Amino acid sequence: MEVSTYTARVIRDEDAWMIEVPEIDRVTQALNLRQVEEMARDLIAIMTGTEPDSFDLVIEWPAHIAASLDAYRAAGVDAEQAAARATRARLDAAAALQSEGATVRDIGALMGVSFQRAQQILESGRTGAGVAAKSRKVKKSAATEKSRRRQAG
Repeated sequence: MEVSTYTARVIRDEDAWMIEVPEIDRVTQALNLRQVEEMARDLIAIMTGTEPDSFDLVIEWPAHIAASLDAYRAAGVDAEQAAARATRARLDAAAALQSEGATVRDIGALMGVSFQRAQQILESGRTGAGVAAKSRKVKKSAATEKSRRRQAG
């Protein structure tokens, strides 16, 4: 069965948001933007005798609002991509400094972070860093236990 698609055209009208659904030639209103989808779905469901979640709904905002929302969403994607590049560059810088023999304290100082944060950055770049750290702790514990046994024996 094919799902019907309806359009809800939204415009501001003094104290409310008017919602026109051209496919059923009806109009309703919402007092706030959070209610637009619900009010449109309820109107369509009542007029068509269907359930509010049984059809697709495309909401058309006024052009200036749609443009602002699109710009906001695009900026969010750009910011996520920039954050990913910054994370990679931070790791590359820390690794390059370490490969030249810089201490974690020096890496932190040059990168403007604490030495603890520099250590975290370096560890985040190691494959299986968490597994390796856990493995080191287990080995250290085993070695400590062997040493205690020798001393006690």
